[in-house]
Amino acid sequence: MARIITVTSGKGGVGKTNISVNLALYLAEEGYRTCLFDADMGLANVDILLGLYPELGLEDVMLDKRPLKDIIIKNYMGIDIIPGSSGIERMADPRPEELDFLVKALSELEEYDFLLIDTSAGISKNVVSFCLASSEIILVVTPEPTSLTDGYSLLKILALNGFKNSVMVAVNQCRNIEVSSLVYSKFKAAVEKYLPVKIFPAGTILSDDHVSEAVKKQKPFIALFPNSNAAKGIKNIGRHLLKKDKSEFSEYGINAFWSRCLKLFGEPLQLAAPRQVREKKEPEKVVAVKPDVPGPEPEKVEAVVQAAEVPAPQPEIPVTVKEEVKTESRPQDLNLMLERLVQGISDISTELSAIRGILEKNCTRDGEGVKGGKSVIYR
Repeated sequence: MARIITVTSGKGGVGKTNISVNLALYLAEEGYRTCLFDADMGLANVDILLGLYPELGLEDVMLDKRPLKDIIIKNYMGIDIIPGSSGIERMADPRPEELDFLVKALSELEEYDFLLIDTSAGISKNVVSFCLASSEIILVVTPEPTSLTDGYSLLKILALNGFKNSVMVAVNQCRNIEVSSLVYSKFKAAVEKYLPVKIFPAGTILSDDHVSEAVKKQKPFIALFPNSNAAKGIKNIGRHLLKKDKSEFSEYGINAFWSRCLKLFGEPLQLAAPRQVREKKEPEKVVAVKPDVPGPEPEKVEAVVQAAEVPAPQPEIPVTVKEEVKTESRPQDLNLMLERLVQGISDISTELSAIRGILEKNCTRDGEGVKGGKSVIYR
């Protein structure tokens, strides 16, 4: 039975594809049948990262009904690769019947020990569907505030759609283990306090010049520089996966996975928390109020990004809410109405605005405040 692992992130540029490629190669080196699926429908880059230029891609399967076996790159350094699609506008938002044909084609794949899915970044329906259908998820974050807040945002969307499994968090592009430990512990504290999602450490990949050198040469760094810090980080993540107890994840066949994906692709997903419905009132007088910013408390934001590098602070954007009341409303009625209004504002976009506003004002630079702490290596 296959272990399907989705590697994802809240934002782009965090090294997600590099981790996917090198992790797949490590698993293959350990003797496991491994397939890497580039699931970015519009801006695929696994093939670019490896210097591969396949004549066919996902668009040929979805749009021209080509057999899947025609596009698979077989036995690249021990792994099979299903290339994505680049620069095809229609692939960024495929039609239901096109997705249906692709899923049916993918369900005919031979059985692998590991199927790694490299998603696009963000919280699109495709990304959320792959995460919900997978037996395991690796969320890649960096110490940057935008990476952490967007990662939190993705976890919240998964929770809103009934996600029950745990998520492994890989911290990438850290200067040292101390910073990685602090970033993860603060992120974990915020997630556990505000979301019904359990997260666990997958490992750390330190900043390493060998990575950029390998990218320029279009070769995997685990092959070019097997003793580099980045390669050691990938191997630690791989060992963590191989040591996991089977009770911690669900193993099921390729067919079952793609059936789940197809069902999720065809169903509406909840992308925001439901708002409370208030009784409509006759508009006679408008009163402007400035409540406290709804959503996460200041300690939540500090918990997420205290150790991150941030740009110059910007002024916090005030939130102004207008409430319509009757002229004859009593003061206590008005206060009650405003309290209910504040409680009802839980939309995720408002929450993220609050996070970023406080974050850019209060969070410190990478590594500050870490004094006398012991190094912690997540295995």
